[in-house]
Amino acid sequence: MPRRTFLRFTRAQQIDQHEQQHYLRCYSPEALFHNWQQFPPLTSAALFENEQPLELEIGCGSGELLLFLARERPHTNFVGVDISRKMLDKAVEQAVRYRLPNLKFINADFRQMYPLLMPDTLKSVYLHFPDPHLRPRHQKRRLLNAEFLEQMHRALKPEGTLSVMTDVCDFFFDMLAIIEQDTRFQKCHSERYLTGSDLPVRSHFQRVWEGYGEQVYRCLIQKKA
Repeated sequence: MPRRTFLRFTRAQQIDQHEQQHYLRCYSPEALFHNWQQFPPLTSAALFENEQPLELEIGCGSGELLLFLARERPHTNFVGVDISRKMLDKAVEQAVRYRLPNLKFINADFRQMYPLLMPDTLKSVYLHFPDPHLRPRHQKRRLLNAEFLEQMHRALKPEGTLSVMTDVCDFFFDMLAIIEQDTRFQKCHSERYLTGSDLPVRSHFQRVWEGYGEQVYRCLIQKKA
């Protein structure tokens, strides 16, 4: 076995053995469906054993945003949820590198995690570049719908925020129409929507699509006090 390959293999083993359980939790679809009570609620007390503010990214991919935020804001906890284990393994590798005690990742389908959301516990939620499910017969799989906003309203603290961002124009305006129908939220900007990204870092997928010259559309809303 080449030395370089051996070193990569050894490092992966060490991360899996000593660090992965600390940073990564895997929730199987079957267990979430049949016995969600076995999983801890999505709170700082349950996941971090403290009462620091908690922020959540849905579809965090390889975790670029949360890794940056966790380093910049050590007194806030961050949780990233993604259905791709491969992407989360990359995120865990970086979390191990920076030794971030305020960051965890969950490998799961977020729609199955609704029972784990507790009232008034999240300071911010990020839904950036979700799967647009462009085929008509697949659009019912889109995450942002009336039920999603119901769950966000329950889980966000008063004046907590939800950030939505995508590069797919039609998809964005479909989501925006759903958001604007829910009077329990208000926009944090005077414009109907914003363009361009104000993030301190860009995810892998954002870099890819911006490389093709795609426009980014975004909206930031707040739960009314």
